Amino acid sequence: MENPKLNIFFRLLDICLHPVMYLLQGNFIEKPQETHPWHVKKYKWKGRGIKIKGNDDLAKYSQSGISKYLGLYHAPILGGLRKYVVLEDSKFKKFWNVGWDGHIQVLRIYEPRIKLLVGKEGYNAHGLSDDRNEVKLSIIDFGKIGDGKYKNIRLF
Repeated sequence: MENPKLNIFFRLLDICLHPVMYLLQGNFIEKPQETHPWHVKKYKWKGRGIKIKGNDDLAKYSQSGISKYLGLYHAPILGGLRKYVVLEDSKFKKFWNVGWDGHIQVLRIYEPRIKLLVGKEGYNAHGLSDDRNEVKLSIIDFGKIGDGKYKNIRLF
């Protein structure tokens, strides 16, 4: 499979939603959540990836059930997920994509580090390099939205 790309319509929609995502996050200091349904595609992953333990027990909503379809788990001010993991791909060349449990994020990553919400249930995360090979991801740290520790790292 080719590395996915986002079309122009959805890029414009992302731009329009950007301020809303800051509001739903509850602060304007950290980069807001970037993952929307049109960013995620099904993907048959054959590698192992890295296990992310779900431990956001205080969140009212998770990535499953009705909240998955309404996106409530991406709205911390409404009780959505707050805890994140910082992942690193230190050996990418041009860009990489991140994926989890049978899905891949179409937004390309041009930095070595990203943040992913850990969720309540946990999952396996994986990286796909620009040449479509598996990348080895490392867990750097964990945090919580609003802690300001990794405010300049994108949140997926």
